[in-house]
Amino acid sequence: MSWRLGISSGSCADSPILDILPALEASGATGIEVGTPPGHFDPWQDDQVATLEREIHRFGLEPVSIHAPFGGALDLADPNPHHRHAAVGAILTAAAALRRIGGQLVIVHPSDLERRHHDARARLADAAASLNLLARNLADMQMTLVVESPLPHLVAGHPDEFAWLLGQVDPAVKVCLDTGHTALGRGWRRFIDVSAPRLAHVHAHDNHGHGDDHLPPGDGAIDWVEIVRTLDEAGFEGWIMLELARVPGDLGLYFRQALERARAVLARPRISAERNGPS
Repeated sequence: MSWRLGISSGSCADSPILDILPALEASGATGIEVGTPPGHFDPWQDDQVATLEREIHRFGLEPVSIHAPFGGALDLADPNPHHRHAAVGAILTAAAALRRIGGQLVIVHPSDLERRHHDARARLADAAASLNLLARNLADMQMTLVVESPLPHLVAGHPDEFAWLLGQVDPAVKVCLDTGHTALGRGWRRFIDVSAPRLAHVHAHDNHGHGDDHLPPGDGAIDWVEIVRTLDEAGFEGWIMLELARVPGDLGLYFRQALERARAVLARPRISAERNGPS
């Protein structure tokens, strides 16, 4: 059995989300993660949410998740409590938009603060408090909070920090593992060890080990055989969303080729399909 593959609209942060829906349909993608960069999609604008709800379903796409706003003054671990509260508010707005559209998973960054400039322990504690506040609110909305593994130089980007953070938050909080981020920190194995019981989502992209390139899976140096094996061992059954850097040219063709490549490198071992014996 294959994992379900989708594409993050955040791949095209420089274009309005409605402009790329035809390319997603042309690629054969069935699921979408809604991105929220400025100028791409604004979850505060009711007319944009209503239009996206209509158009996503018209193009036959399943609205799986939303990547909530992050960065700058919207950081769940910011030393300034006003910034933390603003981040929580922005995430709840994104969650309300996704609920209207018909999705379930709200993907958040625990922090985008660089570890070297901050007291990591204090920032992790603030991130945990913010995540617990979000978890309570999203439970009331019947939505699922999913925390993403950060880049290795950021707070919570080390697997031990991420493990500590998970230990402080409500068990209902799930995890999104980012293949590019964990590869840059050479920490995939440890991240999956600490996240497996909560693993609900994967962001998939490749790199050459030096920068966050967001290449299609198979176009870089990541060991996809190891990723497939460990995801299968963890019993992962969620969506894998491709997070790709946009390239010039036919976007639908680019997405289709990336999906074909991803299906090839993410092919599950036969034993997973046969684990329960013949049907």
